[in-house]
Amino acid sequence: MPDRISISELHGYLIDERNSGSLTEIPATLYEEVHAELSSLTSEARSMGDPFGEGVQILLKERESLREYIRDLYTERTRKIFSLALAKATGEEINREELRAMVPGERSLYEVVADSATACRKALLDGKQIVDTTTAFHFTPSETGQVADEPLSADAASFADAHADEVFQNGNADAETAPESYRVIMVQEKVEEFQDYSGRCYALSPGDIVSLPQPMAEILCNRNIALNIRLRK
Repeated sequence: MPDRISISELHGYLIDERNSGSLTEIPATLYEEVHAELSSLTSEARSMGDPFGEGVQILLKERESLREYIRDLYTERTRKIFSLALAKATGEEINREELRAMVPGERSLYEVVADSATACRKALLDGKQIVDTTTAFHFTPSETGQVADEPLSADAASFADAHADEVFQNGNADAETAPESYRVIMVQEKVEEFQDYSGRCYALSPGDIVSLPQPMAEILCNRNIALNIRLRK
């Protein structure tokens, strides 16, 4: 069984990226490993029962730390990839080591941006017709690190981008943020800051009226910490 990605490892990759003027090498499957760990932490937290328990909250905070680090790493690397793509579009020589440091999805981004910038430059400076180069390519990381070249339709590419952003913001949309019914409650006692399973943070005071996932709302009501509010339709 492969080792699980740790916060310290991910933090190390981020520090290296920030301290380097060029794109650093990361495992080709790092993003997939992080998403798997996010899902694993959520499943582990759910299995522990009490969502307000210290053990559950520790796991959820660990999950949020992983999310923050992978977002920051993505931002650092994407900034460099955009710079490389624009350099290629203007005919500058590109360091092949940086190209090899890109994971499959990043290489796809690099090619799309470079092609789009090249087409735009030719249209604006040379008066040539712009060719549509904005279509993203479908890629699936493989053992060999190759990128499939099956193009996505414009609609599919737009959906994929939106879905990817949702995953980074809310965790694994399939495993972590499955729809839950919510219940409106009125808080009667102070509740220390906590997270729900989707990553939303709360700090509740007496008199607050809030919508919580039904299981969490029921626990607070059963403990006489909150009152259930029935909304008339």
